Amino acid sequence: MLRLDGKKTLLGVLAPEILVFFHIPKTGGTTMHTILQRVHAGAHFNVDFGEEAPDSALWFYSTERVLRKYDRLSPLERSRIRCVSGDHVNYSVSNIFDRPSKFLTIVRRPVDRTISNFFYSKTQWHLPCHQRIKDLTLEQYMDEGISPDLDNQQVRMLSGCAELDPAWGADGRALPTPPVERRHLEQAKKNIEGKFVVAASLAQFDQLVWFLKRLYNVPAYRTLFHAVNESKGSSQGHTITEPTRRRLEMMNEYDAELYEWVEARFAQQIETLQPSFSQEVKYFNVVNRPYQFIRRSRFLAPAFATARQVKNIWTTAPR
Repeated sequence: MLRLDGKKTLLGVLAPEILVFFHIPKTGGTTMHTILQRVHAGAHFNVDFGEEAPDSALWFYSTERVLRKYDRLSPLERSRIRCVSGDHVNYSVSNIFDRPSKFLTIVRRPVDRTISNFFYSKTQWHLPCHQRIKDLTLEQYMDEGISPDLDNQQVRMLSGCAELDPAWGADGRALPTPPVERRHLEQAKKNIEGKFVVAASLAQFDQLVWFLKRLYNVPAYRTLFHAVNESKGSSQGHTITEPTRRRLEMMNEYDAELYEWVEARFAQQIETLQPSFSQEVKYFNVVNRPYQFIRRSRFLAPAFATARQVKNIWTTAPR
């Protein structure tokens, strides 16, 4: 029978000294953040800025802000850091640390991501653009051109090209930015190849979680998860017309290419671990489903406040 907590690792893949989560908005990042906090309990640096406004129109928080948080840590706390996650940070954050780091990211199908991000943004009063967008429809927001988040945001962020990441103007609009070009897409791919230990799609989330379990050889109960932050600003109840979807597809053609490339790349990355890897993910999902049910229940969740408190689930898991 299959053992979920065997000592299997990842052949040819070494855990970085510091793992930095490159969090792209509305890609399952808040859920991943909670998982990383448990996987790296006692060694996690939280860069959550709460309701402070981001520094750029792509929602990046400046490395200077992260550094101020880092400077408040004691030397012992700094030496223990193995993982950094929370809000949206850029590549230069790696310069803060005295040890080498690698990144992790998740991408999402661009039309779904942009729709989700728009409705979520309407609920975020601390965004500089909030007053401009809070009463707009999606179509009006597309026409207004207030922010570049509808235009290949994933390539913009992952390319690391500063010219694609404008600051906010005083009027709540992003400052002008040049269009995304193929060279930016290729730069994003190059960055993933060189700077990332792993990148996966939101559709591959379960496999990515298990990849991290294997990479860090942690007990499987610490990777149990339920979706976080998925309902805020939901597009549920809003009809997105086919013309609008087609328009978003055209606006995000490079993001679509990047998504397909990342998904294929991760599938290839885990191919060498088959068939055992997929079997383990299957059984992990069998156990994770009741955990998700418990966490979603308003009656049961208080009795199971942490993943550790459902550790006994593993004693009845398929083996």
